[in-house]
Amino acid sequence: SGNITVKSHIEFGAPSRKILDVVKKRSIDTIIMGSHGTSGLREYFIGSNAEKIVRLSNVPVLVTKNYYKAPMKDIVFPNTLETQDQEELVRKVKDLQAFFKARVHILYVNTPTNFTADNITLERLKDFARRFAFRNYTLNIYNYPFEQAGIINFTKSIKADMIAMGTHGRVGISHFLNGSLAEDVVNHADCPIWTFATREK
Repeated sequence: SGNITVKSHIEFGAPSRKILDVVKKRSIDTIIMGSHGTSGLREYFIGSNAEKIVRLSNVPVLVTKNYYKAPMKDIVFPNTLETQDQEELVRKVKDLQAFFKARVHILYVNTPTNFTADNITLERLKDFARRFAFRNYTLNIYNYPFEQAGIINFTKSIKADMIAMGTHGRVGISHFLNGSLAEDVVNHADCPIWTFATREK
């Protein structure tokens, strides 16, 4: 394709705050960044820069852990299957799919605390795919004790190349108590993760 122009810029200060400042000032539409993830106490009290960006960014964020040379053929799209207030997220996921010419695997993780019978979930998956006119996709139910680990294990089981997911950009004390699924996946998945925060208006 065409040439890519690279511009360098140096800022001094807290990385996550400065990155978001530059994104806003320069009208950047996507953030791409590397991360080593975090674990243990550091994960709960500090969090990685990538986690902070995922939580606070108003634009999509693509996080990668390693150099990734293979084509992005399969994208896992975990979802709660609600049909309200998902138009912008779904549009961006479909743009991502078109860019990579990939197949999207729409995923519902069925957990004991949020259990739904598979026949009901399958109908919801079908309605979701029809409602948003997906093409080149699969519908998937994955039963697992925890949602974050279910997303990661399903992604590994089909050897998918990327996870694309929405987050509500939870902040403050509710974030600390409940955590954010997208941030947890960013910290623990090995493949590239694309996130987009949908916020209440």
